[in-house]
Amino acid sequence: MKASEAMKFRPQYLAPKYWGIWLGVGLLKILSLLPRALQFKLGAAVGRLLYHMAKQRRKIAIANIRRAFPALDRQQRNTLVKQNFESMGIAFVEMAMTWWGDHRKHINQPKIKSCFHYKGLAHLDQAKQAGKGALLLTPHFTHVDMTGLLASFVTDLHPVYKPNKNPLIDHLIIKGRTHGQPPKLPIDYKDTRRLVKTLREGKNIGYLPDQRYRGKGHLNVPFFGFEAKSHSATSKLAKMTGCMVIPSLVRRKGMQYELEFLPVLDNFPSGDDFADTLRLHQLYEQEIRHNPTQYLWVHNRWDLTKQEIDTLNQED
Repeated sequence: MKASEAMKFRPQYLAPKYWGIWLGVGLLKILSLLPRALQFKLGAAVGRLLYHMAKQRRKIAIANIRRAFPALDRQQRNTLVKQNFESMGIAFVEMAMTWWGDHRKHINQPKIKSCFHYKGLAHLDQAKQAGKGALLLTPHFTHVDMTGLLASFVTDLHPVYKPNKNPLIDHLIIKGRTHGQPPKLPIDYKDTRRLVKTLREGKNIGYLPDQRYRGKGHLNVPFFGFEAKSHSATSKLAKMTGCMVIPSLVRRKGMQYELEFLPVLDNFPSGDDFADTLRLHQLYEQEIRHNPTQYLWVHNRWDLTKQEIDTLNQED
């Protein structure tokens, strides 16, 4: 289903099988009405609860962090995992902020913007002045919902998304991640034609290319020194469209946010998809090492088996 169709509310979403989702939405709505300081405290508390309840996700996070940071001892590793789950809990606060914040009513813009700080805007202007579209690359950190909102205040951003199998969740996510005036609907990551057309028209796309890709033509590229199934789509899109590729990194600092646009990648694509992907991985690694508590460690990036995950959780 296209994003424009998924945006439409359908009476079937009121069926009993969706009531559990609506209960969650209602709790998020209530959360959005609370003072910000309380929102963040509750979000961290939700993360601590998830740490104890989501056993398999916790085990994946521990295994991933053990691979990425082998020098950490058990106590340091467990502390990092707990902080990471708190960050994921705060992500629910951020979801509520992006779905129902005052920016939706186009009021109190100065108040909203006072929480946002930007670096490297000149690199974004470089693409605009050249009349080229830009791929704004962002690794999967827990504050993914805030990333699109921050960027929407300084550029017309078309986010890329992966449709959810549940139609109501898909509807809610698309609405929540649609920003700007006029609204910029998310683009299905499989809709190559629209991705290419958007970039060739000189528009910007928010792209999160760092998750596991098992599909045909995947590349096994080192990530923190271990081969990871990866996609070379970033190189292919840049080659097809002549767009500029700009890494964009968000950091949550207390209740403030910083979005940094790094310089446009030179000689990209290079003609070597493996080398290009490795270059991106190394760039992501640098940011993750700088900000490890906010990366999405619960994603099975290295496609570890259950036995491998269990072994990494037991070894010391």
